[in-house]
Amino acid sequence: MGGEKPTGIVVLSVLYIIEGLIGIAMGAVMWGGSSALGFGLAKSLGAAIGAVVIIIGLIDFLIGYGLWTLKPWARMAAIIFAIIGLINFPIGTIISIIVLWYLFKPEIKEAFAKQ
Repeated sequence: MGGEKPTGIVVLSVLYIIEGLIGIAMGAVMWGGSSALGFGLAKSLGAAIGAVVIIIGLIDFLIGYGLWTLKPWARMAAIIFAIIGLINFPIGTIISIIVLWYLFKPEIKEAFAKQ
């Protein structure tokens, strides 16, 4: 590897950061937009879903940062998210399989072990 960050990790980290930013923005819109739903259960449910989307967006952003800095915990978190993504048939399943295959490659595991 020569101390360089693998290109695939750079791509994955950027994608996770973008996904995190989009998730945070969407969650904020859902949370703020829930007030337009009126009152009661619909408003509370909209705010709760928005909050969950924000939290997932923050986790995605954190994983992206961890991948960028080659933190071993980020590799494991990305593996967990890819396993969960397997249920998003068919496109999410294909993407998750590719991510899992890549993250389990020996040279990628080694890049994270050096940190």
